[in-house]
Amino acid sequence: MSTPVLPYLVITGLLLFGLAQKLYGLRRRRDDPVRWAVCFCLASLAMATAFQWFTDAIDEGSGVPHLADALSDVGAMCAAGAGRVFLIHVYYPVSSARVRARRSYAGLAAAVVMVAVLFVAVPPEPDTGHAGAHVDAVYLYVYVWYIAIALLSVSRLGLRYSRLADRSSLRLGLRVIVAGSACGLAFLAVKAVMLVGEETGRPLGWLDQSVDLPLELSTEALLLAGVTIPAWGDRLGTLVRWAGDCRSYRLLHPLWLALHETNPGLSLMPHHRTGGRYWRRDVGFLLYRQVIEIRDGQLALRPYVHPGATEVARDLGRRAGLPDDEIRAAVEAATIAAGIAAKAQGRDPTDMPSPPPAPPLGPDLDAEVTWLTKVSRAFAGSPVVPATVASLTEPSGDGTTL
Repeated sequence: MSTPVLPYLVITGLLLFGLAQKLYGLRRRRDDPVRWAVCFCLASLAMATAFQWFTDAIDEGSGVPHLADALSDVGAMCAAGAGRVFLIHVYYPVSSARVRARRSYAGLAAAVVMVAVLFVAVPPEPDTGHAGAHVDAVYLYVYVWYIAIALLSVSRLGLRYSRLADRSSLRLGLRVIVAGSACGLAFLAVKAVMLVGEETGRPLGWLDQSVDLPLELSTEALLLAGVTIPAWGDRLGTLVRWAGDCRSYRLLHPLWLALHETNPGLSLMPHHRTGGRYWRRDVGFLLYRQVIEIRDGQLALRPYVHPGATEVARDLGRRAGLPDDEIRAAVEAATIAAGIAAKAQGRDPTDMPSPPPAPPLGPDLDAEVTWLTKVSRAFAGSPVVPATVASLTEPSGDGTTL
C-alpha cells in the first residue's frame, strides 16, 4: 500500500513555514540555545515528513531499499531529541541546562550511530512496501527505544513547566506539545506491536495505514502547533481582544449615543473621529472613553430622574417575569431613559436625585463593559424601558405627571 502524499505535503509545508519564521528570529539571537533547539526540531520534523513522500525516488535512485524510511526515522529521532533539549533549556537553570543538553545531544548522536550501523549491518529485506511496512528492520528497536525515552521526558518537563509559565500562549503551547508526545507514544506502541507480530510470524501490516499513519500525522501536527503557538499565540490573543473590543464598542453605542445627544459636552473626542483611524487602531481607548462618558452621562442625568423611577421599573420587570440580573439591567436602562425624557421635556432638576447606578460586576474595565452591555441591550430592546417612561409621564389626577 502506497503512502498518501497530500498529508505529508501539507505538514511539510507548514513545518518549513514555521522553520522559516524561527530562523528569521534567530538572526537576532544567534547565541540562544532555545531557539536553536526549536529550529533543529522543526527542521528534523520537516526532514522526517519530506522523506515520506520522496520514498520511491530515494529508494530507486540510491538502489538501497527503505533508505527513505530510515532517513525519515532518523529525522523523527532528531526531532524528539531537539524537543527534549528545548524543554531542558526552558525548565532548568542555565548552568544545569547546558550540561543536560550536552548529554541529551550525545545520547541522540549515539542512537543515530546505532541506527546507521544496524541499517547497514542488518538491512531490511527489499520489496516489503513503504510507509512503515519495513517492520522487519532491526534498527527499529533502537528507534522505538530512543524516541519513547525522549517523548516521556518531553511529557514530564512539559507538564511541569506549563504549571510555572506566566504566558498563556506558552502554557497552551507546552500542553499541546505534551498532547503530541502522547500521540507519539501511542504511535510507538503500535510500531512495537507490529515488530512483535513480525517476529512471531503474525504480520500486522494492516495497522500501518489504519492506525499507525493517523497517529504519526497527528503527532507531527501537534508538535508543530505546540512549538509555534508561543510565537503567534500572543498575536492571536491581541487580535481576539481587538475583535471583542470592537463588538463591545458597537453594543454600547446605542446607550452612549443617547447620552451623548442629551449632553454633547461630555465627549472629549469629536464623534466623527471615532469612525476613522481611531476606530481601526485605538478601539481599546475608544471603548475606555465610551464607558467613562456613559457613566458621566448617567451622573449628569440623575437630577432629572424621578425618584420613583427605580421602583416603577423594578415592579414592571417583576411583573414581566424577568430574571433578577435582567431586572437590574432593565432598571438602570429605564432610569436613564426616564432622565433623558424628562430633560428633553424641559423639566426642572429634582431636589431628590435617583439612586446612583448599580456598580459593575467586578473590579475592572472588562466587568464594567460586560455590565453596561447588558444595560445597553435593555435600553434598546427591553419593554420595561418604554413602559417605565410612559408610567412616569402619565398625567395624574391633578394634571401633573408622576
